[in-house]
Amino acid sequence: MNKAVAINEIIELQKQASKVLVSYAIDSWRKLDVPMAQLKSLFIIANKPDTNFKMLAQDLGVTSGNVTGIVDRLVEQDLVTRNLDPGDRRVIHLQATEKGQGLLTNLIEAQTQHMSHILTHMSMEDLTSLSRGLSGLIRAVKDHQRETGDEINEHNTKYP
Repeated sequence: MNKAVAINEIIELQKQASKVLVSYAIDSWRKLDVPMAQLKSLFIIANKPDTNFKMLAQDLGVTSGNVTGIVDRLVEQDLVTRNLDPGDRRVIHLQATEKGQGLLTNLIEAQTQHMSHILTHMSMEDLTSLSRGLSGLIRAVKDHQRETGDEINEHNTKYP
């Protein structure tokens, strides 16, 4: 098997794994009292400490006006706070509250629990191979980020 064939096989396997695993994520999301647009916004706000309305709108691909209602509901639920920028009072920074961070942490922990149970069905040999493969994937992602200058890394992402 050559490298291109191996890469295509891995991509197909990753697609299959994603389809199967997403059902566990959806189950966790359904149990929340937070609509998807708000949850997506909360993830962005929690992972970008200096997020403001304009940045959130850009990340979501919507207008600033669309973001106002989403943020209002997140603030009402005590998941996000608005903070005036001391240097420019026209800018309002958004920050996840302790409750908002807890909601995201609980969501990730539920998904981690599902994955842990799934992994118990694998042989030790397969677990070792998977661990080695995922470690290699992480190294490749970091190499790719250095090459492309991508800003996404484990230091500015609190929640996967």
